[in-house]
Amino acid sequence: MAQESANRLVEFLEDEAKEHLRGAIHYSEEGYELLYMREDVDAMYSDDDLLNLSAYYRQQSDVQTTDEPFTLGNCHCNVSFYDEAILFHFGQGDSIGTVITLEPEAGRNIVGFITECLKLLHFDTPQSIENAPKWIGA
Repeated sequence: MAQESANRLVEFLEDEAKEHLRGAIHYSEEGYELLYMREDVDAMYSDDDLLNLSAYYRQQSDVQTTDEPFTLGNCHCNVSFYDEAILFHFGQGDSIGTVITLEPEAGRNIVGFITECLKLLHFDTPQSIENAPKWIGA
């Protein structure tokens, strides 16, 4: 991800999530790029852990492109709620995407948060969101 695009995304995440922002990584076929990691969260994960996470979500990007069993259109973000975090996975095509994690307390207004992230990822990164939804103003 281009540095300017990554900076805009991190600035948005810091403004929006404040102290609830845990981390953000961008992955591609080449590996991963750490966009942001809060210090206490960074201490919990090794480089191998982050490589495994990026490999796992590269596989999940393929899953997001399927239209079965629903005909609701493209999947733009998967959200998982865990005991310790909310995880957002934005697949941006085959083997490319961004994973953002927040504290569970940040769970209010999730649709607005996802929409703004999609806008930043679609308009500000070299890998645009395939079949961007009309509701982001593409």
